[in-house]
Amino acid sequence: MIIEAPSSLGDTENESKEGRVTILPNTKTTKDGILLVPQPTDDPEEPLVGVFQNWSFWKKHLALIALGFETFLVKFTATMLAPGAHGLALQFHTSARRASYIASAASVVPSVAPFLWIPLSQRIGRRPVLLGGNFIAIMFTIGLARSETYAQALTLRIFAMFFASVGICITPAAISDMFFLHEKGKRMGYNTFLLVCAPYLGGVVGGSIQYNENLGWRWAMYIAALLYVALLFAQVFLVPETIYIKKQANAESEEIKRSIWRRLGFRKPHNEEPMRVTWTRNFRMFAFPAVVLPSFWFSICFMTEVANTAGFPLQFGIGTHYNFNTQQIGFCSFSGFIGAVLGEFVAGPICDFVAKRHLKKGEKWVPEMLLKVAWTGVVFIPAGVLLYGLELNYPTSWAAALTGIAIFAFGQEVLITVLLTYMTDCYPLEAAECAVVFQFFLNLNSYHPPFYVPQWILQPGGAKVPYIVFAVLPILFFPFGVGIFMWRGPQIRAKGRIFAPRRFR
Repeated sequence: MIIEAPSSLGDTENESKEGRVTILPNTKTTKDGILLVPQPTDDPEEPLVGVFQNWSFWKKHLALIALGFETFLVKFTATMLAPGAHGLALQFHTSARRASYIASAASVVPSVAPFLWIPLSQRIGRRPVLLGGNFIAIMFTIGLARSETYAQALTLRIFAMFFASVGICITPAAISDMFFLHEKGKRMGYNTFLLVCAPYLGGVVGGSIQYNENLGWRWAMYIAALLYVALLFAQVFLVPETIYIKKQANAESEEIKRSIWRRLGFRKPHNEEPMRVTWTRNFRMFAFPAVVLPSFWFSICFMTEVANTAGFPLQFGIGTHYNFNTQQIGFCSFSGFIGAVLGEFVAGPICDFVAKRHLKKGEKWVPEMLLKVAWTGVVFIPAGVLLYGLELNYPTSWAAALTGIAIFAFGQEVLITVLLTYMTDCYPLEAAECAVVFQFFLNLNSYHPPFYVPQWILQPGGAKVPYIVFAVLPILFFPFGVGIFMWRGPQIRAKGRIFAPRRFR
C-alpha cells in the first residue's frame, strides 16, 4: 500500500475542456506512454515497478503466485468434505443434510474475520499476519482430521477457516500495493479466478479422496493440512512485506535495513495514525455507496454458490434420480471450474484493455468505465441459475444441469473481477478495506441458503421455484447496485467523500 501516493490521475495531470488530460512535467510513464498510477518513487524498497525497476518482475510475480495460492486454498479446502456428506452422516450418526453443514457452515467466517486481520496487518505488517494465520490454520485442520464427534468437526472447521481467511482480504490489497492501475486487471483476474474456481476443484479432489476406501474424509483433511504447510513455506521465501510508507522508508537507516528482522522480509509499518482510526476504517467504508452497493449486489448474484456445491450430494447422490457415488458427486464440481476458466479469459484482459485504451489516448480515466463489462455477468448468472434449477425440477441429463453451473461460474468470474477492480480503482489507498466490505456481503449472503434451499426444493413447487427467485433477484437489484454508478458514478462518489476518513478529503 502506497501511503501518500496519488490516488487518482488528478494528482499528475491537468484536464482540458475536451475531457483529455495533459501530463505534467517529470511525470513517469511506461515506454508506450501509459501514465503510471500511482506514481512510483526510486526507492528500491517500493513494490511498484514500471520503467523504474524497484521490485523486479519475478519478485513481484512470484509473490503474486504465492498470495493467489492462499486465496485458492481457503476456498479449495472448504469444499473438500462437501461430496462426502453421506459418509460423514454415517461417521457422526446424523442426517446427510446436517452433515453437509460441516462444509457449508464455515462459509460465514470470512465475512467477519477480516475485521480483525486487515487492521492488524496495517499495524504490524501483512507478512506476519499471513504467516501466523496460516500456521494456526494448519493446527486446526489437523485437529479436524482427528475429530471423533460432529460438534468437534464443526467447531474445528470454523476455527480453521477463521485463521486461513487472512489471505482472502490481504491478497487484493497486496496486488494494489505491487501493481499500477493498467496492470491490476489481469492480476485481480488471476486472484478472483482462483477464488471462484477453488470451491469447484475442492469438490472434485475431495470427492475422489473420500471415495478411496484407504483414504476417506480424514485423509482429505490431512492433505489439506499438508497443502497449508507448502503454502507456509512459499510465503516465507516468496512474499516480503508489501506495505510501503514513504516517510518511513526515507527515514530508515541502513543499520535497520540490514537487521535480521528485515533480512527475514518483515517491515513493521510504524503507522502514525491513531489506533482507533486503524480499527474502525473497515466500518467507515460501509458509508461509501460505490463500495457497499456493488458488493451487496454481487452477493445476491453469488448467494447460491455454497448451496449448489454443498447440495450436490443431496441432488445427485444416493437415492436421487442420478444416484451418483461420492467420486461422481465430486466430479459435478468440475463444471464450475470450466466456467471459471472461460470467464478468466474474458474478464481480466478486458479490464486492462479498457484502462490502457483510455490512458494511452490521454482521456480522463474514471473507474466507472469498467462497469460496462458487468453486463456480461448480468446475463450469464441468471441464465445459469435458471437452467440448473429447471433441470433439477425436470431432469433430462446431468450434463444439462451442470451446464447451468458452468454458465453461473462464468458470470461469477467476470463480475468479481470487474467489481473488485472497480472498487480498488475508486479507493486505491483503501484496497484492503474495500475487500473487507466485499467479502462481508459475499460470504454473509452465501451462508444462509444451504440451510433452507434443500427443504425449499422438497416443497410442492419443486426446485424451479427457489431457482427462479434466485435468477430474478440479480436483475431486479442491478439498477440500484451497479446501474446507478454507470449513470452517475463520479457524482455519487464525490458526495460520498463527506463520510470519508480525513485522508480521503
